[in-house]
Amino acid sequence: MSNYPIIPVLRLLRFPNLLVVALTQALVYYRIIQPALESIGVTGVLNKWKFFELCSVTLMITASGYLVNDLQDVKTDEINRPGTNPISVLGRDGVSWVYALMLLGGFIVSQLLAYRLDERELLWIFPVAIGMLSVYSTGMKKVPILGNFLVAAYCAGVPGILLLAERKGMLQLIETNPELGYNCLRIVLLFMAFAFLATLLRELVKDMEDLRGDREVGRRTIPVMWGIPASQKIGILLGVMVIVAILFPIFLGWPAFLAPPMLACIGVLLLALIYVMIQLWRAREPKDYHRLSTVLKFFLLGGLGLLALF
Repeated sequence: MSNYPIIPVLRLLRFPNLLVVALTQALVYYRIIQPALESIGVTGVLNKWKFFELCSVTLMITASGYLVNDLQDVKTDEINRPGTNPISVLGRDGVSWVYALMLLGGFIVSQLLAYRLDERELLWIFPVAIGMLSVYSTGMKKVPILGNFLVAAYCAGVPGILLLAERKGMLQLIETNPELGYNCLRIVLLFMAFAFLATLLRELVKDMEDLRGDREVGRRTIPVMWGIPASQKIGILLGVMVIVAILFPIFLGWPAFLAPPMLACIGVLLLALIYVMIQLWRAREPKDYHRLSTVLKFFLLGGLGLLALF
């Protein structure tokens, strides 16, 4: 790896995306879950070092998904975006070694963490997550809708794994202070729904951008099967569902979501999403969908503001 150009390596690992994943877990845990547990005198099982280990496992799973995706997408990327796949610079053998190291490192850390937490039930998480991402990249991309749902479910699971790790403390919180416990649970689940729907929308837009390459390699994506007009309508429907998820806590009068900074953040997100929906209806060229995919990436990043301001 020392002979590899640093920029292709960072692109290969999607370094900015990994930072977003780490920030997501840090905000969910330290802004929502941990304060709620500490309010009733419960110390979570994820101390700083164990949280770091769990976050590292999540990052290695995510990076592994990117790597196997690049390995499978060489032909498609040469059609849709010539010269952008990092494998064309780094070579398939080098990327395969990095992929193997990510798998081995993630597996070892995840198993050690599960034993140290005395949570044998968590031993299966890493193999299942890696298996799902590998199956997605090697086969499910050819299955309409299912592949996109899998990616969206993984993104929603990034904060969800924290609930699973702290499930005993959460149960104790709900028993001791039901209102606080259910509020904490609802906040995390709401953000998971937001991440799921917004990711599903972005995956659909990316499929619209990649229509030509996907059609040539035989992938049965929604745009390939049903066409761009139908895909645009589905995208707008998903946008409406994201809007509902964002406004849901306001409709229910959750106090944390009625504070001026939070309302300002929600307002910016809504304006951005409305812009995406309008431009999605007008889009005609791959470059239009690429621009919308980039906007949606920043939209997902902006969604972290909901956690930071909570």
